[in-house]
This record gives sequence, structure tokens and C-alpha cells, in this order.
Amino acid sequence: MEQNVEKQEYETPNLTVHGSIETITQGGASGAVTDAAFPAGTPFQDITFS
Repeated sequence: MEQNVEKQEYETPNLTVHGSIETITQGGASGAVTDAAFPAGTPFQDITFS
């Protein structure tokens, strides 16, 4: 059984530099509210960890 499969030409991936990792991630800091595990705007003092 022979299959007629056309191969695609390989394209080398490109890397786009958007800046240094240090500069891009500088904004990571604690704030007054959460952003993922609790509803938006939940103050930290209202969070309980068990």
C-alpha cells in the first residue's frame, strides 16, 4: 500500500527579541489585591489559607 504524501519544506523558526527578561518582568510585585485564585478586587486581609 503506497500513500502519496507531499512533504512540506522546513522553515527555520524566528526569534523576536522584545527586550531583556529583567526589564520585561520588573512589574511583578505585591499589591493590595489578588488577581487569580480569588474574585477580582479581594483585599489580602480577606484571604484565609488552610
